[in-house]
Amino acid sequence: MLTYQEALSVILENTKILGKEKVFLNDALNRVLAEDIVADRDNPPADNSGMDGFAVRYEDIVGASQTNPAVLKIFGESKAGDIPPVLEKGYAIPIYTGALIPQGADTVIQKEFTKVEDGKVYIYKELKKGSNIRPKAGDYKKGDVLIKSGKTLRPPEIGILSSVNKPTVYVYQKPRVAIITTGDEILDLAEPITKESQIRTSNTYSLYAQVLQVGAYPTVIGFAKDNPEDIREKLKYAKNFDIVLTTGGVSVGEYDLVKDFVKEVLNVNIHFWKVAIKPGKPLVFGTWGEDNSKLFFGIPGNPVASMVVFEVFVKPALSKMMGYEKIHSLTVDAILTQDFSRKSADRLEFIRVNVEYKNGNFYATPFGKQGSNILTGMVNANGLGIVEVGVESLKKDDKIRVVLFDTEFLYG
Repeated sequence: MLTYQEALSVILENTKILGKEKVFLNDALNRVLAEDIVADRDNPPADNSGMDGFAVRYEDIVGASQTNPAVLKIFGESKAGDIPPVLEKGYAIPIYTGALIPQGADTVIQKEFTKVEDGKVYIYKELKKGSNIRPKAGDYKKGDVLIKSGKTLRPPEIGILSSVNKPTVYVYQKPRVAIITTGDEILDLAEPITKESQIRTSNTYSLYAQVLQVGAYPTVIGFAKDNPEDIREKLKYAKNFDIVLTTGGVSVGEYDLVKDFVKEVLNVNIHFWKVAIKPGKPLVFGTWGEDNSKLFFGIPGNPVASMVVFEVFVKPALSKMMGYEKIHSLTVDAILTQDFSRKSADRLEFIRVNVEYKNGNFYATPFGKQGSNILTGMVNANGLGIVEVGVESLKKDDKIRVVLFDTEFLYG
């Protein structure tokens, strides 16, 4: 049986980045860039003003002060988008932020150091030559690489793309993820419960939401009963997807059929079955497709195991497929707020914890019931505490490593 790290390594070694696609700029936010972005011109394209004020020749304002103002005749105007007149000696041209610096001018005096009267401007302060002028190519030059491939596009990068006239841009594709739920006892939403043994699905839609949250495209293929014909039928619909997630049907019971039929229908090459973790031990992972670039995850049916397996195994694979450099959730060291113990220490265990940040430290509070079927524990948690193999108990104030799957509390 593989350890957690061994299983994760196998998964990521067999996960390939998807191809490129061109998207419109308005659809590029949070996508991963798949091309280098090169400046098509200097920015700014010419010297321009950083202030509203007056464009002047430095030689005309030397020695200007409150008691000895420089007095210049006002001539013309320089507005953003216009070509200004040439500045002659003894004159000042009114100028606005972003407007071109007139030929002959080498300094801009902001309004607060001036007074206008009778067609003249009185300048009460000598500034350094070049003051308040944004130089040509002060931001970047034509031909500069502004954003490298592999960068996640945030609002600042979207602004750069717009500034270099990129209405469309190449990004890495998002995986298409098929979700199949198995089990005679599982009912979809709105289906009537006719037996006490029947339960409504939670895995189907929690997995759907987790896939959507990562940024991929989820599709619910449907619900397969515990019989070969139904499972085969549902798997046929999954052939056009990049990743297939099944939930349930991967354990050791008589009706746990999924891992056998994915080999038959999709020709999945199974890399491992079972990982030494809790919850999530009966995880199946395989690859398939023409070049083995497609992934299969047979996820346990218990609700908490399903969500934990997705967080620590499926999410990194999806993120890598989309080209993200940071593929793992934020992991922090936290201080336990209470004792924790468990019956068996033969597997690495992910325990549900609630994490708070106070006085420069993270604090983790475990929940009492850690069963893999207790979904309400995930509702109250924002992290998974990692209890290593061989550790039977932890004391209050001990440190524990925590995988944060919800970081909203950091911004409260």
